[in-house]
Amino acid sequence: MVVRVVTDKSILNGPEPVLAAPVVVNPDGVEPVQEQEKTFLQKYWMYILPVAILLFTSGGAGGGEEQEGGRAQRQ
Repeated sequence: MVVRVVTDKSILNGPEPVLAAPVVVNPDGVEPVQEQEKTFLQKYWMYILPVAILLFTSGGAGGGEEQEGGRAQRQ
């Protein structure tokens, strides 16, 4: 008995099974503990802090004295 395989070019591949994700375990055999995602402030505090310090320590408009003195000199 001779078996003959006939390939049909119009059939690409058969359906593939949908598999679940594999279970990842440590070498001890226990599942690893997933860490909680950090909040925005916990992630970026090192960038926000210098900007906040710069804003708080920089002077404002200088108060009303400089503005009045400038007007008095122009008149």
